Amino acid sequence: MSGATAVRVLVADDDRLLRDIACATLEAAGFAVEAVASGDAAVAAYVRQRPDLVLLDVEMPDGDGYQACTNIRALPGGFDVPIVMVTGLDDPMSINLAYDAGATDFVVKPINWPLLVHRIRYVLRGARTIEALRLSEQKNSALLRAIPDGLFLVDAAGCISHWFSPLAGLPALAAPAGAPHLNQLLPPGTLARAMQCLDATLRGTPAAFEFAHGAGEAQRHFECRYLPNAGGQVLAIVRDISQRKHTEAHIHRLAYFDALTGLPNREWIGEYLSASLREALERQRPVALLFVDLDQFKRINDTLGHETGDALLSQVAERLSGALAYTGAGGQLARVGGDEFIVVLTGQPTAGDAEQAAQRIQNSLAAPFIQGGYEFVVTPSIGIALFPEHGADAQALMKNADLAMYEAKAAGRNQFRLYTSAVNARAVKRLSLEMELRRAFENQLLEVHYQPKYDAHSLQVAGAEALLRWFHPQRGQIPTGDFVAVAEETGLIGDIGRWTLTQVCAHLRQWRAAGVAVPQIAVNVSGRDFMRQGVLLRLSQVVEESHLPPSLFELELTEGVLMQDVESGQRSLQALKEFGFALAVDDFGTGYCSLNYLKRFPLDTLKVDRAFINDLTVDAEDAAIVRAIIGLGHNLDLKIVAEGVESLEQLQFLRGERCDLVQGFLMSRALPAASFMELVRAAQPAAVGDIGALRNAGAHG
Repeated sequence: MSGATAVRVLVADDDRLLRDIACATLEAAGFAVEAVASGDAAVAAYVRQRPDLVLLDVEMPDGDGYQACTNIRALPGGFDVPIVMVTGLDDPMSINLAYDAGATDFVVKPINWPLLVHRIRYVLRGARTIEALRLSEQKNSALLRAIPDGLFLVDAAGCISHWFSPLAGLPALAAPAGAPHLNQLLPPGTLARAMQCLDATLRGTPAAFEFAHGAGEAQRHFECRYLPNAGGQVLAIVRDISQRKHTEAHIHRLAYFDALTGLPNREWIGEYLSASLREALERQRPVALLFVDLDQFKRINDTLGHETGDALLSQVAERLSGALAYTGAGGQLARVGGDEFIVVLTGQPTAGDAEQAAQRIQNSLAAPFIQGGYEFVVTPSIGIALFPEHGADAQALMKNADLAMYEAKAAGRNQFRLYTSAVNARAVKRLSLEMELRRAFENQLLEVHYQPKYDAHSLQVAGAEALLRWFHPQRGQIPTGDFVAVAEETGLIGDIGRWTLTQVCAHLRQWRAAGVAVPQIAVNVSGRDFMRQGVLLRLSQVVEESHLPPSLFELELTEGVLMQDVESGQRSLQALKEFGFALAVDDFGTGYCSLNYLKRFPLDTLKVDRAFINDLTVDAEDAAIVRAIIGLGHNLDLKIVAEGVESLEQLQFLRGERCDLVQGFLMSRALPAASFMELVRAAQPAAVGDIGALRNAGAHG
């Protein structure tokens, strides 16, 4: 045997002399030999080398031959390897133990070494024969499993002979005056294809065709495959493929249709749109695409559960389908996301047709929905894009309709917008801002500044509001409202909010360590965070880990956030209150919060929206609103903060109405952390004109 093809033999014996003799004898016979001195070593060597045969001594330390044999048999591939046991005992019990452990053969000491070589070759030959038989059995078994339900021979004329096994679902073949023919087996219209495949197979190219019998639920599908056979005939293998056809239809349904509404899905509408655009290009016709998104639909799922949301979506789909059943441009509707739908208008739709379709969609959803005892109003935001003006392919058209839809949302929702180049420019700018914001956050380029709050009468610093600032290296200061809105939409606001609170905690610890009497700091909480209990818990943990009293922090939420889900909002506020935070409603008076809800929330502070402060000295209505908010807040034992104070007249008015705190440019702009600390350390009242005169003006309050 050559070294490349030498049979590998593993010898295990604790007698070194016997190991050396075995190695010398077997290597002289052309075998590749590895020798070890224990049963455990034999198992390890088998795992490492995977030998072709194992020669095991029965009595060895560290695992005898019986145990080693059993262990090898349990290893991958170990069941088939020949194992010859060597024993000094020739009693039947020892031999039986060897076979019970899985031995292929056994040899009794003293060993006849020349005969051992022949014994090993005999065992190997037997093992190869068994392996060949096993493979042959596996092939035959596979062939038997592959035999289809029907077998017969057919000649070039289509006459059938030697029907080996009948096939349920096919017509019975009877031919008193001759052999049955394929036309008795096949349904009308299939014979021509069957004969073509038959001719091809007789010429050496196996072929197949499909046919069906019956109709409706009783219909059965079959595949007939021809294989060349001797004597001018072919072997026809007929298989019932009904289940496969049903599975394919089901897979197609799952792949191309929405399981909830039954509407086509994103994949289907994408292919339909591409085909429609190709046809429109050939005929020089327009196509319109409407991207429909349901406004704030996620609140329904979050509040009442997905079961209610799904039932409502089914109703929405029915109304949308009805809205598109009109004369004019043909409309194809699809559901492409949780609360997103696409409408493709074909024919010759104009921009006016598309806008009319959008209006029909709005009108169809105007009436309230009744579901699970609740009444819902669902409004759509719709973006419109036209081919070829707004996109030369399906992807561009969908993207631009999507951008137009976001313009409709930004304009106040329940509207539709036609795509324009300005829409794209704004989207590009917004995307650029998003990417730069992510980089700025990752590189810690955001800063926390502090807008001081002052006692309205003494003008002493009484607290501050933590505000984010972003100073772009090229574009200067980015308006906070711009990048916070992007952070809200992209989900980055959660990370930014936690970072902001962490920075505030770090500043407070630093100021306290410097001996500064730290005032209460207000921190804004995003609507996304407020509606997620896990996020609120993490915010609480940030404060707890900083070893600061929660009473140093006032969490600010807008009216709109609180009113998204009153019950959940009340629970969240109560949890924050129990932790020790002070709670404030920001931008109060913008029209969301009723008195009935306000008294249910465990609040500490109302912040009067700056929109009412701007003109309160010249607009009697604004003055009346501010006066009413202050009176309302005090009646509910709430502290009142006026934001956006920029003139002495505004300050005098607020003092006269007993407003508690003020903040605004009249007293101070938002300051960096170090500057704010110095302001607090100085403990001086704000220098706002003649302070004495102002105090006297407000003394009667």
